[in-house]
Amino acid sequence: MARHSFYKTATLIDNVLAIPNMAQSRHRQQSRLQALIDTAKQMNIEVRTEKLLREVGYRPRSGRCRINGQEVILLDRDTPISEQIDFLAGELAAQHGNER
Repeated sequence: MARHSFYKTATLIDNVLAIPNMAQSRHRQQSRLQALIDTAKQMNIEVRTEKLLREVGYRPRSGRCRINGQEVILLDRDTPISEQIDFLAGELAAQHGNER
């Protein structure tokens, strides 16, 4: 009696081809984040990517503040890059809207 598998088995070649695509995607995200950080600098906003402290019952979030008159955006480096990009893009868009 022959056994049939319902799952497609991936070959080694399939796995090797998937790795560069993931690396390219991550590189694009890092480039996008850096471009947003550069835009923030042009707007005189400092962006810091830091490990925000975590404690029981407390969930840290990226945020914006003013330190000695300087606008600062803190990004939680432990969040996915896509979330960092979304947050920073939103903050810069809000700032741009306030300047008009």
